[in-house]
Amino acid sequence: MEFAHFRFEPSVDRLGEGPQSEVFRAVDTSLGRTVALKILRPQIEFDPDAVTRFAREAQHASRLEHPNIATIFEYGSDQGRSYMAMEYLAGRTLDRIVAERILPFERGARIALDIASALEAVHAHGLIHRDLKPANIMVLDDGGVKLLDFGICRANAENTITQEGVLVGTVLYMSPEQVRGHELDLRSDVFSFGSTFYHAFTGELPFPGRSFPQVCMAILDGRQRPPSEVRSGFPPVLEDVLMRCLAPDPTERYANGEALHTALMATARSIEDQGSRGTRTRLRGSLFVPPFDLEGPNETIDQFAAGLRNDLRSELERSTGLDIVLLEAGEALPAAGPSQYRLRATLELHGQTGVAKLELAPLGGGPELSEHARLEYTDADEWGLQAQLVRGLCRTVRNFLSDSALRPRTVEVRDPALAGTLARHAHEVLHRGTSKHLVAAISNFRHAIEADPRCALAHAGLGEALVRKYVYWDGDHTFLDEALDEARRALAIDPSCAEAHTAVGFARMMSGHPEDAEREYRLAIQADHSEWLAHRLLGALLARKGNDKAASPMLRRATALNPVHIASYDHLYHVLCRSGRYEEALEIADNGIRHARAHLREVPDNQEARLHLALLLARMGSVDESRKEVDQARAAAPRDAYTLFQTGTVLAVLGHREEALAALVEARDRGYYLRSELFDNDDLAGLRELPGFADLER
Repeated sequence: MEFAHFRFEPSVDRLGEGPQSEVFRAVDTSLGRTVALKILRPQIEFDPDAVTRFAREAQHASRLEHPNIATIFEYGSDQGRSYMAMEYLAGRTLDRIVAERILPFERGARIALDIASALEAVHAHGLIHRDLKPANIMVLDDGGVKLLDFGICRANAENTITQEGVLVGTVLYMSPEQVRGHELDLRSDVFSFGSTFYHAFTGELPFPGRSFPQVCMAILDGRQRPPSEVRSGFPPVLEDVLMRCLAPDPTERYANGEALHTALMATARSIEDQGSRGTRTRLRGSLFVPPFDLEGPNETIDQFAAGLRNDLRSELERSTGLDIVLLEAGEALPAAGPSQYRLRATLELHGQTGVAKLELAPLGGGPELSEHARLEYTDADEWGLQAQLVRGLCRTVRNFLSDSALRPRTVEVRDPALAGTLARHAHEVLHRGTSKHLVAAISNFRHAIEADPRCALAHAGLGEALVRKYVYWDGDHTFLDEALDEARRALAIDPSCAEAHTAVGFARMMSGHPEDAEREYRLAIQADHSEWLAHRLLGALLARKGNDKAASPMLRRATALNPVHIASYDHLYHVLCRSGRYEEALEIADNGIRHARAHLREVPDNQEARLHLALLLARMGSVDESRKEVDQARAAAPRDAYTLFQTGTVLAVLGHREEALAALVEARDRGYYLRSELFDNDDLAGLRELPGFADLER
């Protein structure tokens, strides 16, 4: 298709579209360069405000010459439609990256620094961007970063083309004054910068909500959680910068992009220094580089390619520590091994422009594990062009291998149905209770994520499972950190994932933050009124706080939502007895016993059901029946730490104190983390005077 002096194929070259415009990859036939061609839709030409905004975007962006701002080449009209030719950028927007994973601190700090530098340039020209968000930040294949979309940008003193009080932009990242529809200044962009990178670094929106009004109210309320409470190991210097950006009062924020950029430069240096001391992702292994495939009429391309490969080897070995192996023509790749990769590239030279198309992949990996990138640079000086290509290739390799180290690379063919089935089955297995069930559930959650990396339910379930692993594996806090990371991934994929909020709450409760846990449980219930585990855990938390009146309906709802989770009946029985509601308590115990026996006929290896059945029987005075269930549970899993702990609890209720203490000692020795239970669990009160009880803390 020909449009003005551009050529493109609409069905193949479409890069994106919105309600007002379409963007295509096109060739400028006058200059022979590739551009991103943004064309206003025909019907929009009748809206003068839309045309004005489009022209304003071109006008403002063309004034900004900065390495982190997309360049506007020209603005015009053809066939009655306005268009804008922009720098073509090969990469992904930040929102797509964050949907897959939270940013590593060091790489994220570099991206934030580049955008702050771009914002400094915008503000220096007296402009306000007004729509800073992850979707308007492009991370290029070569590692560069660009700020996009100046469609609603306007000058500080420029008359607005929208009515006072009308929201223009994306509400999730707006400043409070923008939500109110007030006049904006440069500090509004600073707030949006803080919201954008809070989300990028934590995987969670600073002001979440399920609807437009809820988000607006959250922004106006201005009570976001500190990032360090959301993501473990968050650098304090980075947190300070983001929290200042997000100050509700504009006078407490950085005054403009320059002040923000200055603060971030010190922050980025601090994070890089920390990385150089050992927290940076280390790149280990070998990279094999066959000779480049050469295209184009340039007579010196052979010599250029040889120099490029040699410089690439030197720079990569210096900056990554990788072993770089330059293969000769016809030399075969070695057999696949751990941490071994290949880099294939095609090089084109057209006058002063060099284009490198590359494919990176693990040795032995199929095309689904490959990373593809296209780099294009123009420089009148041949040495300068070669240097730009080397830098771009190095950035691409480093980013690919860093991501490989930070997360498993998965097959891109998604199977959401299989992932959902695996995740739901894993949830059911997880709540059978034993360490064996825990390991099987974790394996199933990971298989679900392999089937569909964007399965929020699988990430959330893995988060919950890792909290249980913390309890079963000696209270190792690294499992809590991993649990929070998985839950945050789930929320990045689906902010309304109730199970993810439950997992976050569970982790926060286990780490000694009950207020945070309560908030997350309530968010889970708000997101999904049928999320039974949030009801159960919130009920248990409220009961431990002595708020039996509030705990009772939560636990009752949990039994209704999941009748075969017998622990909910036991918690509710205990709360009702403590409230003097004995008849209701007896009825609940009977219901729990009935459901447990029916369920165990179908799933006899459910230790959670069997041991809480034993606990209910013990509370009802059925000593022999309770002992029978305990003995059967122990016979099924004699060395399981969970089984031993619950056995100790049942025996304590039965009054068999020495046996109970012995079971708890063995549970501890097999890895069960008892500390949170020893003095909060009323069922163990009768053991506290025994000589060996205090030793359980060690």
